[in-house]
Amino acid sequence: MALLPFMKSRDGKTEFFTDGSFIYARRGKEAYRLDLFDRHYYKLRLFNDVPILEIDGLRMQLVKDFETPLDYAKEVVGGLHIRPGRMARVLDTCMGLGYTAIESAKKAGVGHVTTCEFSEAVIKLAKWNPMSEPLFEKGGKIEVVSGDISELIKTMESSSFDYVIHDPPRFSLAPQLYSSRFYSELFRVCGPGARIFHYVGSVGKKSGKHIEQGAMKRLMDTGFKRLKYDSRLQGIFAER
Repeated sequence: MALLPFMKSRDGKTEFFTDGSFIYARRGKEAYRLDLFDRHYYKLRLFNDVPILEIDGLRMQLVKDFETPLDYAKEVVGGLHIRPGRMARVLDTCMGLGYTAIESAKKAGVGHVTTCEFSEAVIKLAKWNPMSEPLFEKGGKIEVVSGDISELIKTMESSSFDYVIHDPPRFSLAPQLYSSRFYSELFRVCGPGARIFHYVGSVGKKSGKHIEQGAMKRLMDTGFKRLKYDSRLQGIFAER
């Protein structure tokens, strides 16, 4: 199948192509297919002209009911109602390709975004992804931190964030990120009145499981209030 160009990097030095299944990058005479294996199989592919991440064939971005994952990111960040005129701090717990971190940084009321990513393979692909470029801009609002958020959060100062986007892998892959212990750490690092969004997904709903109900109870027991489940975003908004 022929390779079709779809984008260039901001500096124009890298061109990106797709064959419908994979994304390729060409820089000078060198060409790369943007996939790799590191205990799991990671790859980038296009969805309506926007790169998305797949791990072991599973899509990491929610695109159901959305034209692109960028639209999902806009709705998540919009739902946090970030107030202008402040220098708010945002914690994005699970970076992926960084679309929610990038959308957060666009807000006039945000001064700094900390985004964390456990997988070095994901960070490597994000550095190649042309739409993830703002994550790595020198002097920008976004700080990328490599590591396991369940451990990193223990090192973060109390009341240090005004907004949190918690978009973890599905429960079966990272149950610790849905635990009361982790929610207590989230509560600790949130400042008074901080707002959070917690993606929980829809795995198990066809068999009668409602993971959001257990998550909401644990969040309330931790101290979060004004909880609201958003079925379109498949996540929970809450307030400290």
